[in-house]
Amino acid sequence: MGNQEHYLYSEDISVGYTYREKQKNEFDRLIQDLREAAGVKRKLFFRPDTSSVAAYEQDSHQYREQLKGMLGWPLTTDHDVGSQQGAAASPPLAEVSFVAKDELGSIYRVEIEAGYGLTTYGVLFIPDTEGPHPLVISQHGGGGTPEICSGFYGDNNYNDMTRRVLRQGVAVFAPQLLLWTDAHGPGVDRNLYDKQLKQLGSSITAVEIYKIQRALDYLLSRPDMDASRVGMIGLSYGGFYTLFTTAVETRIKAAYSSCFINNRFVIDWPDFTWFNAGNTFLDEEVCALIAPRFLHLDVGKQDETFLYEHAKKEIEQVAELYSKLNLSERFSESAFEGGHELDPNPEGIERFCRNVKEL
Repeated sequence: MGNQEHYLYSEDISVGYTYREKQKNEFDRLIQDLREAAGVKRKLFFRPDTSSVAAYEQDSHQYREQLKGMLGWPLTTDHDVGSQQGAAASPPLAEVSFVAKDELGSIYRVEIEAGYGLTTYGVLFIPDTEGPHPLVISQHGGGGTPEICSGFYGDNNYNDMTRRVLRQGVAVFAPQLLLWTDAHGPGVDRNLYDKQLKQLGSSITAVEIYKIQRALDYLLSRPDMDASRVGMIGLSYGGFYTLFTTAVETRIKAAYSSCFINNRFVIDWPDFTWFNAGNTFLDEEVCALIAPRFLHLDVGKQDETFLYEHAKKEIEQVAELYSKLNLSERFSESAFEGGHELDPNPEGIERFCRNVKEL
């Protein structure tokens, strides 16, 4: 017995490979099948009444609450924001610091108390014209800051976004999102924050939209601002926040989203993804919650980040909805010969600002 040899089976490492390849392929097919079915599910889920603008707005309210639920806390919680209570019970406190005066007006840095230990930081531009002024939120994109999208450091792919709006006689507030590079602040892992918040029923998007809402609560309480004339513009991630914030926040009456709208099954970054979104709210449905308000969408035909070929179909679907509502004059789009940048042509911003000012 002590000298008996024990036999244990062994094999080459490649033998089980085909089984594991089959497992992977099954998951690939499952995801593809579910995504193909999701288009039908979204159409069955998102069916607002388009027989009249009034009927559409009534249905949109219910869908808007469901969108907030998908994004998570604090959008799902009652708090003193004007969009939820008609007017904030008391405007949040703000620390305002004068920066400079130039040929376009006065510039201030602002920190606004948002609650929950949060503040909203941004740069505020007041034109040299008589108020109260229309107001536009100018939202930077990935790796950006209020200073970058406002041209403080020279030319870039924002193509002078903030000041092009300011030149139209509109006050502009450019808030900071958790998207800067290491050159402009401490290193941050945005996706880690998003993952941690999603474990707790929230998301980085929900928190940052809430912070923009609180900024509006302060800004629209100022006597030099016209609370009835508010717009939002943004490039890339800023275009993302423009669409989602305007869909949630009805005080914003006009939106300009640049180089974002796309097929979200192709551009499915972690912070663009929420539970069951593919069956309920992708870009087309989020844009639909902006209607009947004004919406402009632009896309660069040579954009290598969010490809034009995928954006084109989404834009066509949004245009079709505005047409059904007999509101084609409140929708515009541009596909320009450029890359991942704000359309340098003036028509889009001029039309957007005109819609803000004429509200």
